[in-house]
Amino acid sequence: MNHSLFSSIRVILAVSFFVPLPVESSETNRARPPRGGIYVIWYSGKASSADLYLGQPYIVGGQIVLQWRDVEPAEGKYNFTRIDEMLADLEGRGLSTTIQINGNRKPDWLFEKVPYVNKRLSHQVASRRGTLMYWHETHRDGYCSMLHALAVHLRGSPFRKTILGLRLNFNAFGTEHTFVPAQYRSPDAWIIPTGVDPNTVKPWTPSTVEEYTGAIVDTYIESFRGNVRVFVRNGVADSVEQRYRSQFESGALGWFHTSSEVEPRSTGTERRYLRFYRDCRSGKTSAYAEPWASCWGHHGGKTDDRWCSPPQWMYWRLLSDLNCGVSHIAIYASDLRVAIDGTYRQGGRVFADGNRTYQREFDAGIRFAAKYAGYHANPRQSPGAWIAFRENDVVRAENGIPARQRKLNSLTGDYSFLMKRLPGDRSVGQDLVNVGPDDQRFGAWARRLPARDVMRLALDEAFAASLQGTTPQVNLVYLDEPGKRLDVSMAGRTETVRMTGTGQWQMASFDVVGSSLQPDSAGTHIQLRTGKDPIYLHMVEVERAEPQESP
Repeated sequence: MNHSLFSSIRVILAVSFFVPLPVESSETNRARPPRGGIYVIWYSGKASSADLYLGQPYIVGGQIVLQWRDVEPAEGKYNFTRIDEMLADLEGRGLSTTIQINGNRKPDWLFEKVPYVNKRLSHQVASRRGTLMYWHETHRDGYCSMLHALAVHLRGSPFRKTILGLRLNFNAFGTEHTFVPAQYRSPDAWIIPTGVDPNTVKPWTPSTVEEYTGAIVDTYIESFRGNVRVFVRNGVADSVEQRYRSQFESGALGWFHTSSEVEPRSTGTERRYLRFYRDCRSGKTSAYAEPWASCWGHHGGKTDDRWCSPPQWMYWRLLSDLNCGVSHIAIYASDLRVAIDGTYRQGGRVFADGNRTYQREFDAGIRFAAKYAGYHANPRQSPGAWIAFRENDVVRAENGIPARQRKLNSLTGDYSFLMKRLPGDRSVGQDLVNVGPDDQRFGAWARRLPARDVMRLALDEAFAASLQGTTPQVNLVYLDEPGKRLDVSMAGRTETVRMTGTGQWQMASFDVVGSSLQPDSAGTHIQLRTGKDPIYLHMVEVERAEPQESP
């Protein structure tokens, strides 16, 4: 051991760690987006609930959500008082917030002027009178007028700086859904109120959706431009994106979705994630992301497939967001409660009651994401760099989606953050899932490095250069199996991790001199070498330390 390089080595049970995918060298060094970090959503409006969730030390923001019916009780009459009250409360807490006006409950007056059916055509519809023909011009114009009125109101708000951004909702049915079943696509299936011109009643078609959503996007951008940031849904049509491409390139517009999971749910969903990867991971603009469902799969009265444990789902979902360049990461209050006291309840059922292992794992995963969120395009200031090992090209959770539609093309390998795995090793990760204990957050995926093989890792160049004069820590998370060993080499110096066989994921940590953490001739900063046995790996992280004091 060379003590000028490694001032200490320690192996501890891995109870607080992190993970993402591959990265190229950063050419920019944009600052961490203001108010980057963890946001909590779907908490009760009661003061005790808000205090519990918003008071957590890693929470930087909350959520303001109202229904269209709430803010427009009569046609053209708007009431944004509740928004003002919630903004004032969040500003008093020193927090930020998103704002969203949902359309699950539509104003009553619309049913007198817009065709409708007295059925719910989507689970997002909550109006008792049924579903409105959202593509009808009166519905579209009414929604756009409300948005314009909101923009005028927020422009004069003394709490405007508290607003992170506006979450763009289409409000066709409730928030983002627009699909109409075949039997309701013809105008003949709809009730037409007295006084509505039959010439304005048109059938539903895919082009109808594009026209409607395009008009809504246009209204958001034109109404709030230069006033409040708009996060555009990453599922918009390509034509809509291209219309505003320059504003995404400049950072004037951001992206968001409510589809964050451990990996994209389908081939089509992957294209949405790639908008994050292209525009947000690169640092051009910022992303806000909400989960599709809770870590148990609960949302909107449904329960989605989950192929790994709740702690693993929470952790890898956060890693997926970080890998894609999400700066503002939202978490359900019900999941956050697990990190607070190990309790999870849903629909009157108790799924976890004070589970301290779950509490520890959820808390550690959230703290990891809070630490890194927003630094993906700022390597010189990032608190660290890491790579989480995985491989998968067909989404495991079926959720009623055929296998051919669950084939992924791009987000199939490691999740990373300012670190990448260089080609040449023989590690495998395909179908390597549920490795190690379920109650540890790491093993949803892993890679197995074969016996007598070498894995080479490279840091982002700007991040590596910024370590000069510091003593960073290198952390390695591995599955502890009996009698195995792994050599960790940096700048020609090597340490050996000797395993004891606990069967747990554990972490070995090394303090190194930053000036020594330089690449070899092949561009390798860190090298892992196995002995006579294969090793299961989860993550390598280089964690920044404060500059060393002069003697």
